[in-house]
Amino acid sequence: MIVDDGSTDGTAAAAVALAAARPGVRLVSLSPNRGLGGALRAGFAAAEGAWIATIDADLTFRPAGLKELLAAARREGADLVAGSPYLRPEDLASVPWARRLPSLLMNALYRGLFGFALTAYTPVFRLYRAERLRALPLSAEGFEINAEIAARALRARWIVAEAPAALETRTAGVSKLRRWRELARHARLISRLLAGR
Repeated sequence: MIVDDGSTDGTAAAAVALAAARPGVRLVSLSPNRGLGGALRAGFAAAEGAWIATIDADLTFRPAGLKELLAAARREGADLVAGSPYLRPEDLASVPWARRLPSLLMNALYRGLFGFALTAYTPVFRLYRAERLRALPLSAEGFEINAEIAARALRARWIVAEAPAALETRTAGVSKLRRWRELARHARLISRLLAGR
């Protein structure tokens, strides 16, 4: 499934063409743009099957790694498997420190607040048991959606696991992440979670 979140750069046309050419590909088109949180929630609602995997379209995580996430889920009986670039030093080797350091700090903050069962609170590269994921009361709009899912899953005592996953630099396009805006969103999310909301 592809979720096109109100794109204006030709992505929508490419997604429509791909869905038309491949019968197994479904397309969810959103307008106006709802942010990563809104896009993921729309995808979760429309997805079918026992498992839901998430991955960014910029392929900074390799799709072939989804096999490792599924293998880990079956091996551990997990409800959530996070692809983590923090388990092996070489999996962050191609990422510049200007991008790496804020991510390391944010993940360390979430681990300290909500549990050390995960090293990867913020990356999107994940596999979820669909019925459990749809039961979570999610509200985040931006990139903080991944941390919200992880924190709520741990609070609900899901079985969680991780598998090593290399994070690479994008080869095309530009990131939509705006650091100060996302930092404010994370602060609001943390406040809600600590308040039990």
